[in-house]
Amino acid sequence: MIHVTFQTRTVAAAEKLAAVLMEKHLLLFPTLDTDHEELTRVDGRLHRSSQLLLQGMSKALLYRDLERTAMDLLGSDLVRMHALPVVNMDPEAQRQLLEQTAKV
Repeated sequence: MIHVTFQTRTVAAAEKLAAVLMEKHLLLFPTLDTDHEELTRVDGRLHRSSQLLLQGMSKALLYRDLERTAMDLLGSDLVRMHALPVVNMDPEAQRQLLEQTAKV
C-alpha cells in the first residue's frame, strides 16, 4: 500500500486527475490541499508559487499506472509526484483499499 501525492498547478487539474484516477479504480480516499506553496530561490531571493496537493491511497503495484495516467492527462500541469509506503492502516480502510482498487 502507498500514500501518493500529486503536485499540480491548478485546482482544475487536481480535480480532473482525481476524477480519472477514481474512475479507473487507481486512487482511494483522495484529499486536496489548496493551501500549499513551494519555495524557490532565484537571484538570492525566495519566491513562492501556489500549488495544490492531491493525495490518496493505492496499491504499490499500481504506481506506474498512476504515474502514466497523471503524466498523460496533465502534462506540464503535473509539477511532480511521489509515493510513500504505508506500513499500517485501520482494518476497514485496508479492506476497502484491497477490494475497491484495480486488481494487479
